Amino acid sequence: MKILAENLEKKFRQEYVIKNFNFEFQDHKKYAIVGPNGSGKSTLLQLLSQYSLPTKGSVKYLDNQGNPVDSDLAFKQITFAAPYSEIIEEFTISELISFLVGLQNLPSAFNVQAFEEFSELKTNPNKLIRDFSSGMKQKTKLTLALSAPRPFLFLDEPTTNLDLKSKTWFQNKLESEKDKLILIASNEESEIKYCQERIQILDFK
Repeated sequence: MKILAENLEKKFRQEYVIKNFNFEFQDHKKYAIVGPNGSGKSTLLQLLSQYSLPTKGSVKYLDNQGNPVDSDLAFKQITFAAPYSEIIEEFTISELISFLVGLQNLPSAFNVQAFEEFSELKTNPNKLIRDFSSGMKQKTKLTLALSAPRPFLFLDEPTTNLDLKSKTWFQNKLESEKDKLILIASNEESEIKYCQERIQILDFK
């Protein structure tokens, strides 16, 4: 599958954050969106993931035959993870996994054991996610995002709040991921070193 961005623009009041962005993202590749803090990396990522609407232009998801995916079904192709993204903190890990499996956001066989093996975290069955440390919450988000059976994965500053060991864990998981189209908004070299292409946000101002 592919993502096709055509004449994409985003304007806040009188200021353009993104202007004249045209790009075709290819399947099974990793892309980095780079640029100074506050330059619009997160905004572009949110536009491409359809979490935000553009002022002008369009984002299309194309199937393997090059046909556009119905816009009402596009969300089923996407996984998005960021330090600011929502997670249901009133759930335990078991409850969250069951909920996401029910929504088909995770494979039907995914369970707490699979979560612990993938994340290298030991969970307390009675502990609510709201009582996790910030690092554990972020690692949980990344584990669920990387485990989701969806073709497009969007990550915004993915190793925020992670310690060195967890950052190495993320790098290893990202390097081994070959089946998804992945976009990462970040300036951290450790987060984007496995990306085949880099998009400089300042080129689209």
